[in-house]
Amino acid sequence: MLRLGVMLALTATMMLTTTLPKADPVDQSVMVLFEADIVPGKSDDVSALVHRMVAFNQADEPETLIYKAFLSEDSKRLTFMETYSDTGGMLFHDERFMSTFADQLFELTKNPRLCIYGPVSPMYKRFAEEAGFKIEYANLISGFSR
Repeated sequence: MLRLGVMLALTATMMLTTTLPKADPVDQSVMVLFEADIVPGKSDDVSALVHRMVAFNQADEPETLIYKAFLSEDSKRLTFMETYSDTGGMLFHDERFMSTFADQLFELTKNPRLCIYGPVSPMYKRFAEEAGFKIEYANLISGFSR
């Protein structure tokens, strides 16, 4: 009888621990969408620059989780899709970008659009304003990641 009681107690404990929802960690990741028109005749230069940027960032930015660049089929528009673990990772990336690639990229593109999705610190917003970025900010209302 004692054995049956212990087994029932263990079964009940296992059911409770497997059926109760676990608290999700707070998602601090930040997603970025950057789009710009390419100056006519400069798509090859943009492609070469982007390859250097990707290699530079991949080597030394562990908080950069996703960093992908796309060229439209007509080679007239550049799009970056980026994800950072948090605002600190994004700030680290952007400070490096400003000192290494910004001038080159902005000479080759025009009409930039920069959107940031997720929690952004006041420190990052100050940095962006001082750097002259015009940013569209959006806060997460619902979603999931796998």
